[in-house]
Amino acid sequence: MRDPLMSRTTTSRARSTTDLSRITLGPVDTGAYVIRLRGPQLSDAALWREIRLRDRRWIEPYSISSPLAWERRHTARRWARECMVAWADMRAGRRYSAVIEVDGEFAGQAEFYVVDTASRTVEFSGWIDSRWAGRRVMVQISAMVVQYLFTSLGVTRIIAPIAPDNEAAVRCVRSLGFRREATMALSFDAGGAPRDHALWALTPADVPAGGYPGIETSAVRQSATPPAPPRATGGPSPAVVATAATRLLAWRIWHRLRWRPRIDPVSLTVPHHPAVVVHTLTPTRRRRTPRSPAGLILVLRVDGRYAGGFRFYDPELPGHALGLYSWADPGLATVDVRAAALRAVVDYGFTTLGLRRISAEIPTGDPVAPAVAAAAHFTREGVLRDHCGPTGLRTDHALWATTAPTPDEGGS
Repeated sequence: MRDPLMSRTTTSRARSTTDLSRITLGPVDTGAYVIRLRGPQLSDAALWREIRLRDRRWIEPYSISSPLAWERRHTARRWARECMVAWADMRAGRRYSAVIEVDGEFAGQAEFYVVDTASRTVEFSGWIDSRWAGRRVMVQISAMVVQYLFTSLGVTRIIAPIAPDNEAAVRCVRSLGFRREATMALSFDAGGAPRDHALWALTPADVPAGGYPGIETSAVRQSATPPAPPRATGGPSPAVVATAATRLLAWRIWHRLRWRPRIDPVSLTVPHHPAVVVHTLTPTRRRRTPRSPAGLILVLRVDGRYAGGFRFYDPELPGHALGLYSWADPGLATVDVRAAALRAVVDYGFTTLGLRRISAEIPTGDPVAPAVAAAAHFTREGVLRDHCGPTGLRTDHALWATTAPTPDEGGS
């Protein structure tokens, strides 16, 4: 029998090989304005900076936290770096990063990130110049992207993490048929602190059969050859671009070569269950110890017998969480034993591995795992529809999660 711990979670998630830099969406004339999605150019730097600085109070609360001041995050060099990363990602098929043009002028950004080609899942996000807010520009842009993803790329699930108080974004996705599936506790660092985010999702079944009334979604073009490299006219100086490229290359080299401490072998005792132990795989089963919690496997033993195990993995979900998949032989491990062992593993994840959030994706038909998760102090956050879970099973999954205790709360 195949060990459930050695399933899909042991392999890295596949990425698209489609060159997304070839894609252009639009132009579309709505009667009130003409909109288009196109790749970023170095010459966009000035308008990008102007809008982002002017609209800081609306954008910053929902942007990824950074130790840099807002002004330093929006320099010509930062834009040059952003362009270079976007061009590389699009050529590699990892994401599509686009500039929103309204009447021929830079007005925001939109992108989708290829989460996994096997499950055909992407994550979508974007922002718009406040001068165009409330005029359905973002709705039109989002509908065009949705149509392209479902009809041209064969995507079957689009996800969008949104802060619950981001009312404009919520109105946009709701108008397109996205459904709120879960509220993920402390899943993102945004605006300078960990924040809850709602997970919204869209499948082809959620889109009206006749399309979106009053929204043009058919103007999609894909060029036969890659576009010429964007020209720097009006953008950062060659010296600034060269500096950005050098620093980006240095960062990538450092990221590849930096020393990552190996995770030491561990044997966890389980309180109130002296016959139960959880430990890392022995050298005979794993020749190398992992350097990241993602991929770490722990074995569950009861009275010295193999009874199941746990595996940390990178989930198909946005945010700063690590997934935890568990399996046990019901003949050797009762719900109480499994829950106690799971609590020991979670405590180890928070105290030793330094994790902040641990999630579990459980098929809705599983008769035991929800009881184990609840007894281990996980909270049920929602249901992920038509979701590809850690074993590769595509079905509805309940999302359960727990977060590290704050200093005031003490240990779990």
